[in-house]
Amino acid sequence: MGQKITWTSYLLIGISIFILISCVPARIEYKVDADIIYINETEYMINYYQYLPSQNPSKIFIFEIAPNSQKIIESRDGGSKENQNIDNCCQGILEGFQGDASVLVEFDQVKCLIYQDGKGSTTNNILGYESVILSKNYYQFTYRFTENEYLNAENCE
Repeated sequence: MGQKITWTSYLLIGISIFILISCVPARIEYKVDADIIYINETEYMINYYQYLPSQNPSKIFIFEIAPNSQKIIESRDGGSKENQNIDNCCQGILEGFQGDASVLVEFDQVKCLIYQDGKGSTTNNILGYESVILSKNYYQFTYRFTENEYLNAENCE
């Protein structure tokens, strides 16, 4: 008789745990892929850095683009807790490879354009990119470096 009561107690505990686990919503992670294309429409070599302004400023090299060419960065490891659309999907992808600090764009190592803390930078804001939906949760973002940016740059220190 004692064994039957013990066995029944364990069965009730097991069923209770199963019911509790079943009531917890499943976590679904949506995969987000993106191709980020940087096009250099100028006649100058571009070096692109994450810039850390301080008393001893430093820069972290991210990529370079030859004149009149392009650089493609493929992001295949993005994920999100919600089903994404092109309006809210990919700011984190940019920050994943370039950070969310200041940006330094260097033209032929002579002229520099610094966006402090990303302010004013269209390269740090996904809304500054041309966007295309390639397929479900697969996007393409294109940024064009133009002569106008070169004209706004100052001599590098």
